Amino acid sequence: MQNEIQTTPETQPEAANDEAIKTTKCLNCGTEFQGNFCPECGQSAETGRFTMRFIFENLLAAFLSKDGGIWFTLKNLFSRPGAMIVEILNGKRRKYFSPFPMLFCSLTLYVLIFSISGSHDDYREFENQLHEKETEIVGTVDFNISAEDAENVQDDEVKVEVKKSLYNILVLAVSFYNNHYTLLYMLTLPLFVTAARCCYGKANRKRYNKAEYVVAIVYSLVMVVLYRCIVSLVYLASPDFSSKMGAWMPLVIATAFTVCFNKMMSFSIAKTVWRSVLTTAFYFMLLGTLIIMACIAILIYLYTKLK
Repeated sequence: MQNEIQTTPETQPEAANDEAIKTTKCLNCGTEFQGNFCPECGQSAETGRFTMRFIFENLLAAFLSKDGGIWFTLKNLFSRPGAMIVEILNGKRRKYFSPFPMLFCSLTLYVLIFSISGSHDDYREFENQLHEKETEIVGTVDFNISAEDAENVQDDEVKVEVKKSLYNILVLAVSFYNNHYTLLYMLTLPLFVTAARCCYGKANRKRYNKAEYVVAIVYSLVMVVLYRCIVSLVYLASPDFSSKMGAWMPLVIATAFTVCFNKMMSFSIAKTVWRSVLTTAFYFMLLGTLIIMACIAILIYLYTKLK
């Protein structure tokens, strides 16, 4: 009896399956690879444009983030800020410290220096002086109540109470501004985004989304916060000069915007400077408008309550 030889079918070439596997080019180091992470630098294959969802997740993970080196990021932020931001927006993010963790680290450093240097004592003294002069100022300051509002005010006591209330609000506003200087920038970040998108041109509004503007603005604010750290340190040697440095803050903001947005917007230095100055002015104009609207709302409320 002849032995039956069992033959196995030949395996089909898997060329077709290989062709179905897509390769990805790493945006950080340029390596082509298959899979979810680059084998060279470890960056995710899903690295794309900045979105508001990414910004929110980045904010939540701020204290746990280990995206890159903080000192390396600081070095690049002050030596080549525009080029660094362009690289980050283009996907080269692995070696850089993320924007919001960077800002929070800067704010923490500022709070420590602000407390240790004693510069907060100067603000406290100023606030105490305001409180001491409350009665005198309330009796002499004219808040320029309009004729229409004046018709609704029939009692002098109402006027006095309204003036005192407005003065107390002023003291609270000054106190908040002095003690939470950098927090104010965080709370008004949408105003910075609005001002930047309006002043840097329509073409760049189409080129970059809001979240990508947020990235550049946050790195700019890191530079501003670190400048405030220097101001607080200078207070130890010269309180008067420290006060003068604080008065230069709008210029510092415009300068930070200039160096961070120059490469991103592809403008000349001169064009970036005047657009950054315009952005800073527009920001303070928006902030002032909100404060005035808040004061008007409070004034109407006080008239209604005290009448």
